[in-house]
Formats: sequence, C-alpha cells, structure tokens
Amino acid sequence: MKKTVQELADLISGTVIGDGTRVIEDVKGLAEAKKEDITFAVHPYTEYLPQVHAGAVIVQSEVPAGDNTLIIVENPRLAFSQLLVLFHPRQSVEPGIHATAIVDSSATLGSDTAVMAYAVIGKNVVIGEGCTIYPYVFIGDNVHIGKDTAVFPGAVIHENTVIGERNVIRAHAVLGGEGFGFATNEGKHTHIPQIGNVVLGDDVELGSCSCIDNATLGSTIVKRGTKIDNLVHLGHNVEVGEDCFIIAQSGIAGSTKTGNHCIFAGQTGIAGHVTIGDDVVLAGKTGVTGNIKSGQIYAGYPGRPHMEWKRTSVYLRNLPKLVKKVRNLEKQIAELEKQIQK
Repeated sequence: MKKTVQELADLISGTVIGDGTRVIEDVKGLAEAKKEDITFAVHPYTEYLPQVHAGAVIVQSEVPAGDNTLIIVENPRLAFSQLLVLFHPRQSVEPGIHATAIVDSSATLGSDTAVMAYAVIGKNVVIGEGCTIYPYVFIGDNVHIGKDTAVFPGAVIHENTVIGERNVIRAHAVLGGEGFGFATNEGKHTHIPQIGNVVLGDDVELGSCSCIDNATLGSTIVKRGTKIDNLVHLGHNVEVGEDCFIIAQSGIAGSTKTGNHCIFAGQTGIAGHVTIGDDVVLAGKTGVTGNIKSGQIYAGYPGRPHMEWKRTSVYLRNLPKLVKKVRNLEKQIAELEKQIQK
C-alpha cells in the first residue's frame, strides 16, 4: 500500500507541516523508520527527531524535527494505531461453520459469523453478527455474545455468561468458571455452589490465560471499555468499572468493587470486599487491604499513598546507615554513663 502524507493526515484528522506529497509505504517504530515510513513520537522522545529520517512523524505539537515532515494530531498514539490497522489489517476469516465444529441445533448464530475448526457451542447460545469463534473454543449453554466479538483459540466460556459487543477474548482465557467459595467445618472444606454468572460490557478485552470467576449469586461484572491484560484473575462477585486497565498477573479477590478509569499495574493484589473509587492508580505489586477513595495513587504493601510510600522507601534505603549511627550513639552514651558513674 502506498499513501501520501497528506492522504494519511486526512485519515487521522491531522495537520501537515512539511512535504505532504511524500509517499509512505509502511509504519515503523521511531528507531527503525526510514524515508518511506511513517512513525510517531511523544515526549520525551520528540527531542530525538532531528536524528530521525522518516517519511513523516506523528506528533502532538510542532517541535524541532530536522528534515522530517510532521503530522500534528491530538493523540499521536491513537492516530498511529489507526495507521497500523490501515497498513497491516488483521487476517480475514470467511464466515460459516467449519465441518468439525459442534454447534447445538438450538444455538443462534448471526450473519457473517465464523465458527472455526473443533469449536463447541452449547444449547441456547446466541452469537451476534460478525463474530469470529476460533478453533478449540468451548461455549457453554445459554451464553450470549454480542456482535463483532472475537474469541481466540482455546478460550472457555462457561454457561450463562453474557458478553457485550466488540469484545476480544484472547487465547485460553476462561470466563464463568466456578468461583472459589468453600465452607469449612472441623478443618474440612466443602465447596459452595457458585450459581451466578459473568457479565462483560461492550468493548472489553480479556487477555490470554486470564480468568473471571462467576458469582456465587448475581453476577461478576466488567463494565464497558475495560482492558484486562494476560494472566489476570477476577474472583467471584467482583465488579470492575468502565475504561479500566488491569495489567498482567494482577488479582482481585471476591466481592471487591472498583470505580471507573482505574489503572492497576502489574502484579497488583487486592483483597476481597474492598471498595475502590474512580481514577485510582495502583503501582506495580501494590497490595490493597482496605478501601481507597477516588483519585488516589497508591503503592507498596500494604498499599499506601504514593508519596508516603516514596518517603518510606528512602528511609528503608538508608536504614543500614541509620542502624550504624544508632549503634555508635549507643556506644558513646555507654561511655558517658561510665564516666558519670566514676
């Protein structure tokens, strides 16, 4: 594919500064881009633009750029992602049901939906139009999947799960597995039936090998626009708000509720029955044991406000010096006490 810089700028609603007639053939990273490529740069990497020799660079504002042509847009990352889709569209899948797929006669499949090899679809399943069910997917009874959703190979969607439109379920994710609930009597654990379900809103993405347990009663809920990375676990009756990021190897225990626009960095752990407000950011490996109000940034274990955690980290880093100083002071005090006793 070949496009001029101006044609690409029109597609991403950008303004060209420089030569709009340059021909672009591909998208590349900032370090790899050449004269036939388009790339993007955000602060602080914009300072390196004079050393870059790309066909065009997408930026947020005009900056010194050497011989590069610039395209000014409001959100360079978003614009660049749009061009990635343009130059490298995903592999298309032909609609239809593969001969080796097992689809119950009571299931309803929308138009332009593809069910690929060895997929299994249970009773009373409803799948919207334009969906792609990749090989070896299992979809249990009474599952509802909205239109334009992709379920990648090996994913398991248990019975009664509800999935919104335009969702992405990555390979080997598990939705609606029985929640981890037990009653203990005299040291013996008896499983409590988990008869609820999982509900995903529209535009949710669930990463590979991530698991969302169904509710004991009611629903485990992930609301619209939330993106969940690989290897994440959400326990039974968890509720996650809209447009959240939950990054790899994080875990949220049962009945915890989070607000909208939260970011939980990698290996975050959140205890059960906790309430977290809107716009909360948890740094990597934060351990949350209590409620957090909206707009807070937390770090450490147990989780505490970020600035407090930074101060504590400085104290801990200097602890060996402080211990040595205290021991010296103790010796001096002991010597003074001996002199006083004489």
